[in-house]
Amino acid sequence: MKHFGAVSVMALLLIVACGKKEPPVTTAQQIAQTLRTGRPFSTASLLRGVKLYQENCAQCHGPDAQGHPDWANPKVIAAPPLDGNGNVWKRRKQDLIAIIKNGANRQGQPVMPAWKDRLSDQDIEDIIDWFQALWPADVYERWQKANAGPAAPKG
Repeated sequence: MKHFGAVSVMALLLIVACGKKEPPVTTAQQIAQTLRTGRPFSTASLLRGVKLYQENCAQCHGPDAQGHPDWANPKVIAAPPLDGNGNVWKRRKQDLIAIIKNGANRQGQPVMPAWKDRLSDQDIEDIIDWFQALWPADVYERWQKANAGPAAPKG
């Protein structure tokens, strides 16, 4: 049964990669690259995250988390990129979690559904880990610095 799950994930990843115009980077390569950067993600979390993302988020945010082309147009309601090319990296992790759980509104109109009844806390963490793994190193470093808590007192 474990092999079936792994085969299913790999098949899903190949389907996603086939839509790219440049040579596809496999999820395994992407995970290996991310883990080499020292980011605090586990392979298991990233594999769960990509699967959950494709099942629940890709329809609006795009299969590669690239967002809708008109996401920055204030006259259009469109999902932003989550791959580090938008402004999502400017949000604190607890804000990202809250948006996924509770959804989002613009001018009183719902623009993103609430996922709290469909995704567990761990599911949400895994999805965030996955799209943060897509962020370029400089974007992830800026996010880490902006979200660093106060230094622990010495002594």
